[in-house]
Amino acid sequence: MKRLFLFLISFSVVLVLASSGKARVSGMCSNCHTMHNSQNGQVVSGNGPHMALTKYDCVGCHSSSESSTTYMLGNSVVPVVLYTGGNAPTNYLAGGNFWWVKEGLGNTDGQVGDPKGHNVFLNEDDDFLTEAPGSAISCTNSCHIKLSQPSIIEGKYGCTGCHVYPKHHADDHPNGNYNNVVGESGGWYRYLAAAHTTGYGVEGIEDNDWEATVSASDHNEYFGKPGNLSGTGGFMSIQANTMTAYCTGCHGNFHIENDNAGGGSPWLRHPSDAVIPSSGEYANYTVYNPLAPVARPDLTALGGPSATVTPGQDMVMCLSCHRPHGTPYDDILRWDYSQCTVGDSTNCGCFVCHTNKGIFQ
Repeated sequence: MKRLFLFLISFSVVLVLASSGKARVSGMCSNCHTMHNSQNGQVVSGNGPHMALTKYDCVGCHSSSESSTTYMLGNSVVPVVLYTGGNAPTNYLAGGNFWWVKEGLGNTDGQVGDPKGHNVFLNEDDDFLTEAPGSAISCTNSCHIKLSQPSIIEGKYGCTGCHVYPKHHADDHPNGNYNNVVGESGGWYRYLAAAHTTGYGVEGIEDNDWEATVSASDHNEYFGKPGNLSGTGGFMSIQANTMTAYCTGCHGNFHIENDNAGGGSPWLRHPSDAVIPSSGEYANYTVYNPLAPVARPDLTALGGPSATVTPGQDMVMCLSCHRPHGTPYDDILRWDYSQCTVGDSTNCGCFVCHTNKGIFQ
């Protein structure tokens, strides 16, 4: 009994003295876990029990009615991906917010729902879509097709269809650069990894508050690989741990050869992981704008968030235009495309790269 008592004290001290990095959870185990989905004779979660003995599922823990960016759970800062307040959030993290998706389930007016984000709400099918737009995968009930139904790939769906191997108790990698193979301490950037292919995941440098505050010098950094990329995408085709490779695991037809980087003219689809030209109007994008993030060819050389964009080297990528969770705009865009008007650069991310279009008179 004495040994057990000392062990419990030591374990509590470890939790309290956990890394100050915001990605690592610290504090009392009961903040997040319950042994039997019950407390004081009451059920903790009506939808439980949940994996890893957690009180709630991923969205449940990362929801808040008080804040749309972060909240405190014991000693840990929790990023919010679903705001549950009555009105749409005006502030959200780098990935956006699922508010517009959740509010739209069963609603077909087009103002909320499918076009506004990824549907990770289990067993609640999309109202308009039967599979991921641009899907190039021919398997059934796979996370490559939809996130709201169980997958044949390790049963990953919902949030874990993308964030495959959550490691809430792992130390941050130096500089927040998650680039380890599956099974090593830390894991991949934002836990984005291939469920069925060991050694592939997303490399990036994580902003320490998930872009709750964001500026030219305070933001996530993303890895990109330029070149003439063959096939329909995914890690196996692109052979690089890029965000674009990850996105095209589901949206592969948006990355077909000759439609993107290295392809010919005319463009049929907007390029991804294509080098921003160092000539013409593109050469003017030299100061990082969070409205249109870029991918970098070498994160090791970068070391941390940079306020500089280098045309002829840095790249446009999937997240240059989209947020992965949800936004107020169709196609999960970072801005309202329907309001982009030649000569008016206000809040139109297109003109961050296409600089002449925004100032044309």
